[in-house]
Amino acid sequence: MLCNLIILFVNSKGVTAMSNKRRFSPKLVNYLILYILCLFFYSSSTFAKDKIVWAVADRPTSYILKGVDKGRGVVDEVYYLLQKNMNEYEHKTNKMNFARVLQQMQYGENQCACGFKKPEREKVGYYSVPAVIALPFSVIVKKGRLNDVYGKTESISLKKLLENKKYKGGVSKKRSYGNITPLIDTYEKKGNLYAHSSTQNLMKMLVADRLDYAIEIHSFANYIAKQLDNEDIFETYAIDENKNKVLIAYIFCTKNEWGRKVIERVDHILKKERKTEKYVEIMGRWYDDKGRKIIKHYYNNNFLELK
Repeated sequence: MLCNLIILFVNSKGVTAMSNKRRFSPKLVNYLILYILCLFFYSSSTFAKDKIVWAVADRPTSYILKGVDKGRGVVDEVYYLLQKNMNEYEHKTNKMNFARVLQQMQYGENQCACGFKKPEREKVGYYSVPAVIALPFSVIVKKGRLNDVYGKTESISLKKLLENKKYKGGVSKKRSYGNITPLIDTYEKKGNLYAHSSTQNLMKMLVADRLDYAIEIHSFANYIAKQLDNEDIFETYAIDENKNKVLIAYIFCTKNEWGRKVIERVDHILKKERKTEKYVEIMGRWYDDKGRKIIKHYYNNNFLELK
């Protein structure tokens, strides 16, 4: 309002001064300075882009924040596809844990993230169509290690494996394994499983034949193997007891008018991009042939139909 008055005043005084062919008074010069500042304010407000803050975490292979594979995580790539198609926004990534993401959304701060659907998250965010296909925890072994028992089997009973005292398995300490956590806790207490604080060290123990198998996220185990310069050393078995054979993640943004509009754009882009071969390649990038087969089957039969 103040800028509008200044602009009107300067315009009228400027015309008067020019018609009278006299020098601008110091007072009018001050108004001219304010006039220029107001014009700058208006132009910057008009052309400034709305910003989307995308939450990331140091969690390969969803996000890879450093090293030679930086930016090649699955969610990294989905973010990139969205950002290059949303030029009307300024894009920024911010490293934060999920508790902080949900807290900031609850406070109404505008941001977006990628994750699974949970009731507490649906209270604070609008969800996109399905964006990511992932596989749950698997049994990871050095290639050929369990061939005498399972051969080319793709899915095995974790309970039966844990009961087989011929084989020594490994898990990460104090970790949630979803619905198979109680089973793992039981056999860890019995001494059938070795618990380590470092997943990377578990993978090293597999490579060195100090463990027969480990229970880990399929794609993460392959990522660690690549870091150890043993990219093709592991194979995996799906776990019969897993409640969900695949996991679906979504883009979700703060539950307000801003977030609703962003999700509308995200949905429009994903519905187009998900149909491409590039998208399928991204989903299966960090899995072995068995994993890619599961993902491709789910993609062809279910993924594109999900809401």
